[in-house]
Amino acid sequence: MTLTRPRVVISARVRILAWMLLIVASASALTLLVTYRVLSTGVERASAAEMSHEAQQFYIMAQSSDPATGKPFTDLETLFTAHLTQSLPEESETFFTLVDGEPHLRSPGTPPVRLDQDDIVLTKVKDAVEPTVFRRATIAGPASVGVIPVQEASGRPGALVIVEFLGEAQAEVKREVTTMAVVSLIALVLAGGAGALVAGRVLAPIRQVRQTAEIISESDLSRRIEVTGRDDVALLARTFNGMLDRLETAFEGQRKFLDDAGHELRTPITVVRGHLELMGDDPHERAQTLRLVNDELARMARLVDDLTLLARSERPDFLRLGKVGLTDLVMDALTHACALADRKFSLSALPEGTMWADGQRLLQALMQLAANAVKYTPHGGEIRLGGSVVEDRVKLWVSDNGTGISEADQVRLFERFNRGSQQHGAPQGVDLGLGIGLEIVARIAEAHGGTVSAQSVLGVGSTFTLNLPHTSPFPMTPME
Repeated sequence: MTLTRPRVVISARVRILAWMLLIVASASALTLLVTYRVLSTGVERASAAEMSHEAQQFYIMAQSSDPATGKPFTDLETLFTAHLTQSLPEESETFFTLVDGEPHLRSPGTPPVRLDQDDIVLTKVKDAVEPTVFRRATIAGPASVGVIPVQEASGRPGALVIVEFLGEAQAEVKREVTTMAVVSLIALVLAGGAGALVAGRVLAPIRQVRQTAEIISESDLSRRIEVTGRDDVALLARTFNGMLDRLETAFEGQRKFLDDAGHELRTPITVVRGHLELMGDDPHERAQTLRLVNDELARMARLVDDLTLLARSERPDFLRLGKVGLTDLVMDALTHACALADRKFSLSALPEGTMWADGQRLLQALMQLAANAVKYTPHGGEIRLGGSVVEDRVKLWVSDNGTGISEADQVRLFERFNRGSQQHGAPQGVDLGLGIGLEIVARIAEAHGGTVSAQSVLGVGSTFTLNLPHTSPFPMTPME
């Protein structure tokens, strides 16, 4: 038996918070690094500037006269003594001199480290033949050492050494960066807490979506999510509520469809079974029974075909779009309608131009309306087909002078399996159909982005009108 480790589920709230903290922490770390480099560079530049200033002061002193005699300096000892007397070092620096390669004088005060006693420093100072700056690590931190070689007229060598101790300045930089790091850490913790609170509130609708989806069942689609705000999450909640509305409508329609379809199919099946059970050996009786059975089977076949068409109307490939000539469409519908029954068919108006639509589906809708008009129009009655183009709308209609439809029936006219209370007003011997035809017309109109409506007066007649956009509102590609 193979054991699988349970999958760890990390919530969106934790992931968002983790990424947010990672980004903030990375930004803080980068800021600290840049700050440290900038401050350290500032310390180096300040040291170099101070050393350059001291060297400039020494050059000025060497080119001036001895304050004691008023004459130019003639020996190294006098020059170094005069300079160290007038130039007092700051707390983080010290000066000392060498004459003939040996330490000579040192500025007042006690420096952090006596580099005038450091053999490595003294060796580098003796070897310098031109102004030089080098770094020396000490127990007090790094020190920047500047050497200015000097030579008497007699050739005696000497040197002024300027030492800048950088340990204290660099320690101050580290303290400042450490303080910033602590502040950044506290800010990161506070940001984490605030982020967790904000993420929880922002993602609350998503949790409601999940919780609602978990408890929704086919028998209960009435729950909805409370939506507040106008952000993307609120839009998601509204979209989810809209989806639930559509699902509830679809499930309700499905339940009603199954109930109605079961009822409609049960009747012909019962009729067929009953006649087959009672069928005797008489050839005439058997022929009548077989004729009745064939009629009922044909009725069930029509019902299946219509239901299949309604199911296909929900699919995106229900329409095959192309340019449709409106004049040809209405004329074709009139030609086909004339073969339906013994009625007087005529044109009330003929539209011109073209539209972007499925010509076969529109012809099917007009033929369904014409067939419906035939059922409720007496022999010799008049049925009129027509159309018009008004601005960006196309209207196609079928009118009759039949029995008409009551206002109560007009409310449910385009519902499935609805044949209305006026079915008894149809001419004798006319098959009233399955009550699906008008819904098929409505689906074809909706697929084109339009509507179908009915105007009727009892005893006067009815007019069914397709109201369609002149161009398709859907971004579909015409099918060849």
